[in-house]
Amino acid sequence: MIGQLRESSPRRIGPYETLARLGAGGMGEVFLAAPANDRGAGGPRPESLVAVKAIRGDLTGDAAFRARFRREITVATAVTSPWVARVVAGDPDAEQPWLATEYVAGPTLAEAVRGHGPLPPDTVAALGADLARALTAVHAAGALHRDLKPANVLLGADGPKLIDFGVARVRNATTMTTTGVVVGTPGFMSPEHIAGGRHVVAASDVFCLASVLAHAATGHDPFGDGPLAAVLYRVSRAEHRLDDVPEELREVLAECLVTAPEERPAPKDLARRLAARAGRRRPAADDDGDGFPWPARITATIAEADREVARLCANGLPLLPVAAVAPPPRTPTAPGTPPQDLHGMRTMGAVSPPPTAPAAGRSPRRGRLVAAIVAVALVGAGVGALLALRGGEGAEGDAAGPAASTPGHPDRRKDEPAGTPPKGSLSKKELKALAGVDERGGADRSGTVPQLAAQRPDGWKQWRGRFGHAPLHCAADTEAVVCLLTDGTYEALGAADGSRLWTADGGGGDTGGEAYISPSGGLFMPGDSLEPQLRGGTAVIAHKGRLQARDSRTGAVRWTAPAERGQFIGKPVLHGDLVVVGDQVPLFDDAGEPGVSVTAYGLRDGARRWSTPTLAEELAKAEDGAYTPGFVRDGLVYATTRDAVVALDARDGAERARNGGLPGGGCRSLMARGKEVLCVGAVGGSSDLDAPTDEPQLRVSRLDPRTLQETGGFGVEATQEESSGMRVSAVGAKAAVIQSRETQKLLVADPGDGKVLRDTSQRYAPGRPVQGEAMPRLVSSGPLLVDDGWALYADNSRLVSVPVTAAGAERAVRVPGAPGDRQEPAGDSADGGTVIADSLRAPVVLALGGVAHVVYDEGTVASVAVPPGP
Repeated sequence: MIGQLRESSPRRIGPYETLARLGAGGMGEVFLAAPANDRGAGGPRPESLVAVKAIRGDLTGDAAFRARFRREITVATAVTSPWVARVVAGDPDAEQPWLATEYVAGPTLAEAVRGHGPLPPDTVAALGADLARALTAVHAAGALHRDLKPANVLLGADGPKLIDFGVARVRNATTMTTTGVVVGTPGFMSPEHIAGGRHVVAASDVFCLASVLAHAATGHDPFGDGPLAAVLYRVSRAEHRLDDVPEELREVLAECLVTAPEERPAPKDLARRLAARAGRRRPAADDDGDGFPWPARITATIAEADREVARLCANGLPLLPVAAVAPPPRTPTAPGTPPQDLHGMRTMGAVSPPPTAPAAGRSPRRGRLVAAIVAVALVGAGVGALLALRGGEGAEGDAAGPAASTPGHPDRRKDEPAGTPPKGSLSKKELKALAGVDERGGADRSGTVPQLAAQRPDGWKQWRGRFGHAPLHCAADTEAVVCLLTDGTYEALGAADGSRLWTADGGGGDTGGEAYISPSGGLFMPGDSLEPQLRGGTAVIAHKGRLQARDSRTGAVRWTAPAERGQFIGKPVLHGDLVVVGDQVPLFDDAGEPGVSVTAYGLRDGARRWSTPTLAEELAKAEDGAYTPGFVRDGLVYATTRDAVVALDARDGAERARNGGLPGGGCRSLMARGKEVLCVGAVGGSSDLDAPTDEPQLRVSRLDPRTLQETGGFGVEATQEESSGMRVSAVGAKAAVIQSRETQKLLVADPGDGKVLRDTSQRYAPGRPVQGEAMPRLVSSGPLLVDDGWALYADNSRLVSVPVTAAGAERAVRVPGAPGDRQEPAGDSADGGTVIADSLRAPVVLALGGVAHVVYDEGTVASVAVPPGP
């Protein structure tokens, strides 16, 4: 649907002026636009509007891509059909290549079925007949669609329009990435798609069309849901379920959904048979004006879309983003008063007058949806930092066990995790060799990061920089800040000055895509999904399905190692001379044994030390990457499975302890405090969103580090709404920091009994309404504990230190270049899911050596001193 332009959106593309943003896909963004010279009395004419796809900048330097784009524009222009969105113009040689097609006011088939339910049988038959006619025209022009799915079918007043056939595909893109991650929508693939892109033929489009029609008739996919491996297996064998498809459609769809392409009907024959079942003869190019037989609820949706476009044209101005006005000079406040964050907000462009009363904020249901989407996104990539109850895992920085006496043992004192305070025997050089943090603190996952002056980057001064794309996961040491970006690449900036150091293609030819969340909650990455991890000048990343160690400053490759079974997931744990990482088989291997292993490699040479299966079960796509090692302590590697926590010997991977009887069925995250392992899980429940739950929603169990038996614990009471995104982000000697992403509540609790010591929820209140629109959404990072006395977090504009005791005031500094409070972006996706780069996400704080690198979701990164300063 129509959304606001962004500050970075182009105002003109070729001969067109952009008016609004329609969405985004793997190759770029799509805008609603009008010819620059086509203006009536007040604005453009609705009939002159076009949808313009602007190709991403990183593809413009690829000569082969431009040549293929040029050929595909030529082919697409040759397709003439009333059921295909007409190509109006395109320029593959422009500085930013673009393609313009006719604009269709109406929902996609995916949106219509999701919002209004299945379509009547006669409507499905008429829809199928027109789409089969569209395929006939596409194939006659020498093209294939290759990506026919509900999101690529627009529902207009006069019938369906097919979009996105064969244009702007990435060079060497295949159905499967090198790591086995699917690029596409599994339920709407054909067996040939799974075999590989080169096997796709015209009959493949017919198979996909039948899947689309089955979805339209029933509201679900004919190959079911569940583990991705199972869906793909059923598609490859054409094992569909059409029991609830209306009888008059079942036979013809079954004939399309067969394994052998040559046995499927041709699109022309399919159109004829479906038209007969529709009960009316659909005119070809000269419709008699009676419109298409949409149900009344879809007709109303189309009419509203028409009115929305008419209002935009009548106004004559584009939909521009909300911009923050610089705050007025701050007046002195009494000691102990929190700093005020007075953002004056204004709307640029087409707006209505400001209301006299405050507008309503975001609904609880909308908020829960956004929180769930972001949580699922990060679970799929193997990070639980933003999953409900799954952030801030780790061990307290001062909780190291006794050093082992065996030389080379992974627990010797020099190899303690980053963040371990000096014991009087470590030099500055040794402390730098231990330095390394991510959004959850050091390698111990405690969220507790002592700020040691010796770990400050040499020559550091406050700086501001930018990543080349939206960041997804980040880590830092004294040399570099490295992020995995949503286009599948890794990028490094200098920790001292923000200079660009190096980039690494993590996914081969498929990195031209975008990370997104499917409607069923699975993460689809355009390449590897392994989170970067840094320590003492070494960066561990993935590269085309392999584990790789690089010099964190220069990017020079030190070693590369293959996965033991499948693909690397989650975040590596660097401890001593070990790299411990999750290794997952997301698809059926030759032995038919999907599952997860924990594998250890030598940090210096990349040699595989051992590999231990920890979960021999099929995983739903939304669970990919969820069961990874947590941390290493006293010679044991702690990891979670679906319903247990296990301890493995760091020397050989042998299982030493297991606990499968924890409250709530398992651990959402693992942490440590002193000699104890902490298991954070969810228990209890209530149907009342506003009332406290019948029992604590968040349970922190204390486990004996050797036996993993529960020795105690505490719970945190919360409303159902608060608990949906609640997590323990840090635990130290004096405090546990608990955050609810849903309500933005921040609590400081006693780490012994869970008693709340301080509630700083008032600092999380959202901003003022913006001229009739929803309130800007304030999001904040998961708080860390620095020097054990301060909780440190960043929001959309500031870096804030909160004392963990009731006494004392917050201290805050403005972050230069921070994006400020913003509204939730308009949702868009290629298949009804969520493009991660287009979602509003919390910043990441990487605190090390008394400075904090704050990374924002749109790519801005600023490095500032930690308040109150080292």
